[in-house]
Formats: sequence, C-alpha cells, structure tokens
Amino acid sequence: MIESYKDAGAARLIKILSEYKLQIIITAIFLSLWLVFYIINPPALSNVFTYYSIASVAPFTVLPALSLTLIIIAGEIDLSFSSIMALGALITALTWQALGEASPLGVILGLLAGLGAGLLNGVLVCKLGIPSLIATIGTMFLWRGVVLVITQGFSIPLGMYRGSAIFNILVGRVYGVPVHLLWTIGLAIVFWLILNKHKFGAYIYYVGDNRTGAQMVGINIHRVLISLYAVHGVIAAFAGIIDTLEMATFWPTLGDIYMLKSVAAVVVGGTPVTGGVGTIYGTFIGGLILEFIEMGVLTSGVTGFWIQLVHGIVIIIALAAQGILRRIELAKVRLLRILTEESEEK
Repeated sequence: MIESYKDAGAARLIKILSEYKLQIIITAIFLSLWLVFYIINPPALSNVFTYYSIASVAPFTVLPALSLTLIIIAGEIDLSFSSIMALGALITALTWQALGEASPLGVILGLLAGLGAGLLNGVLVCKLGIPSLIATIGTMFLWRGVVLVITQGFSIPLGMYRGSAIFNILVGRVYGVPVHLLWTIGLAIVFWLILNKHKFGAYIYYVGDNRTGAQMVGINIHRVLISLYAVHGVIAAFAGIIDTLEMATFWPTLGDIYMLKSVAAVVVGGTPVTGGVGTIYGTFIGGLILEFIEMGVLTSGVTGFWIQLVHGIVIIIALAAQGILRRIELAKVRLLRILTEESEEK
C-alpha cells in the first residue's frame, strides 16, 4: 500500500515537472541571476529599497508584455504598442490641461484612444489581410507622428496634479509598495485566468497552433484577433498613462524604450513567436528578469554598457532552453509513433 502511494506521488510529481518545465526553467534563471548579483554585492541585494525600485519600474515593461503574450500565442505580432502608450498618455495629459484638474475623464479618454488604435490594428490585419508585422510597423509610425505633431516635441508637466485621487489610485504607494505594481499583478491574474480557465483562452491557443483546424471547429478567427488587438491597445495606453503619472511629466518619446524590452520579456518567458504556446507567468517573470538585470549590473559597480550584453546572454540562454525542450518533445512524439507502428505490425 505504501509503495503504491509512493509510486502515485512520484508519477504525479513527474507529471507536474513535465507540464510546467518551462516555467520552472524561467524561475531557475531568475533565481540564478539573483544569487549571482547577491554574491557580487550582498548589501544592495539585502536592501528592501532595491526591490521597491524594481517594483516601481517593472510594470512599464511587464504590462504591455502581458497582453502582447496573447497576441503572440495567437500567431501574430504588434510593434505599435510603444506608440499607443504615448498616444493614450498624451490624450490624458491634454484632457487634464483643458479641464485644469486630474479628472478620471482624461484616463477614460486615454484608454479609449488605445482601444481605437488597437481596433485599427485588428482591422488592418484581419479585414485587409496585411501581415501583422507590416501593419503594426505602419501604425507605430502613424501614432508616434501624431504625438510629435501635436506636442511639437515638447513635454507636458503634470507635477501639479500629484496628490490627487487619480494619482494615488494609479501610481500611489501602499506601505511603500507602488500601486501600479498591484495593478500589474491583478491584470496578470486576469489574463492567466482567461488563458487557462476560459474558452476564449482555448480559442487563442487553437488559432495560434492550427488556424485551419480552428476554422473547422467553428472558431471566428477574425473576432479573436481583433479582440486581442483591442485589449492590447487598452493595456498599452494604460501602461503609458501610469508611466507618465509616475514621472509626473509626459514625454513625446514615451514607450520607445519599452518596445524591445516587452517583446524580449515575452520571448524570455517562453512564448515563441511561432504561436500556439506561451504562458502569462513566464512573461511576468521574464519582465522581472530584464528589470532585475539592469539593477544588478548597476549595483555590481560596472558601467551601464554591460546591461544590453547581459540581456543578450540571458535571452540566448532562454531561447536555447526552449529549443532543447522542443527537440525533446519532438523526439518523444517520434519515438511514440515508432513504438505504435511496431505494435500494430505485430
């Protein structure tokens, strides 16, 4: 009896390790980086304010990466979200300037601008048949141009609105913890639930894995993709708004530095650009890894020029691990097929 329980427990453990192996690898990379940086500079990694600093900047990379994960799982891409971040924040800043107060209306209009930009991407990709890479490069330049033309390259100060209710709700502090980190965690949970517990999440995986098969079972592919682009536009605008409020200034170049970082967070987190595979947890940890690298490199006493080098090394290691896992899975499938054919012959 005891032996059977042990066998069942071992089988369950093996199943869990096999199912979540990618998440385990990403977590191991994160913990390894933490250990390396701790050995190099223990005082910095033992200081709670170091983690407060990471918590205050990580959401700007992680937030757009979360919704981008869904688009990449569906087999598409969006490179315009960095400009949509600036567009949403600009609409909010201009509304506050016109009203003379930090009104929730400005945030709502900013989110609606992101929604419209996302819908435009969806229409270009689905209704006009433009490849998503090309379509979103075009809208990236479009919205960045709109922002630059309206602002003429000048920033918009928002420091006078600090302390207002909307500021505290979006970028305030709760016992020193940035509220926008809590927003990020909450949205990550929502996206995880959608992807893993709702039929729409299954549709996303089907569309990314086998588009023809998804159509045959009755999935409206265009509706799924347009919905994903719309949601991504709203999340990108929200990320731009909280970034602007955290700095208390709108900058016309807002979002530029986050485009490649957010895409890298998705890839490092185990979501291949081929579609059909991916996790929200992996993207969340991937974003933290990239922000942690910046902090760790700077606290190590070397110049900031090393940041991109370490970023590249970590990205290559993560991609190599994903490639190895895919090869192992393919080898298992081939072996199972061979064994099945041999048994049928007998």
